[in-house]
Amino acid sequence: MSKNLFLQELAIAIAAKNLNPTVLNPDFLKYTGVIPGDWELGRPPVYANGIAQMIFSNGLSIVAQPNRIVITEAIGTRELQEIQVAQIACQLVDKLPKVDYQSVGINPVGLFMFGSDQQSHQYLCQHLLSPGSWQEFGEEPMQVGLQLAYTFKQSQLILGINQAKIQYPDKTESAVVFSGNYNYPLSANSESEKLQNLKQIMQNWQQDVNNFSQLLEERFLPSVTTVTQQTTSLFPNLASL
Repeated sequence: MSKNLFLQELAIAIAAKNLNPTVLNPDFLKYTGVIPGDWELGRPPVYANGIAQMIFSNGLSIVAQPNRIVITEAIGTRELQEIQVAQIACQLVDKLPKVDYQSVGINPVGLFMFGSDQQSHQYLCQHLLSPGSWQEFGEEPMQVGLQLAYTFKQSQLILGINQAKIQYPDKTESAVVFSGNYNYPLSANSESEKLQNLKQIMQNWQQDVNNFSQLLEERFLPSVTTVTQQTTSLFPNLASL
């Protein structure tokens, strides 16, 4: 992976019908073995408006709503083999086998760091988009947000691209955020088969993350070091809209 490209987090979002969020609490998760018994909460759990939220001190969080569960793990500079989010998700559905699961999303988020807001804005507006008078409107520089869809045999990848500022304790840096969502509908002849399919998709998360990284490194960022000299747009047709 490029030295300026970081996998910031990985989330697994499981859509379900008629889920009871209040079932998910730290005691349940520990007593059933979904999470290790020595995990500590980073802040008190929240239960409000039909939502249950637990954030652990190791960077993993679980948010449950009546229609979905989202398990997110912060990654940063950690190695992929250290990531536990898929293991936790599989253990959770094992303990809730009667839930009517509908689909699952594998959602990686990547950050590409730039030296300044000007460089990140230039990458979006001159490298990904063709320059044109349509960009020169209003009193402030145009803000850019792109959404692209890639179709595969078993899923679809929705890729969002946006400019962002990353706040550190002692500084703020500019970045472009690449947000991926691989969506897998679940269909099977039986509930046990659906559960098995769900777990298999989650266990194969690393393949989706590798494809996501390959897309960014080979198609979006191969010449990013020469963005200031880049004149050819990856999306030239947008200039005529």
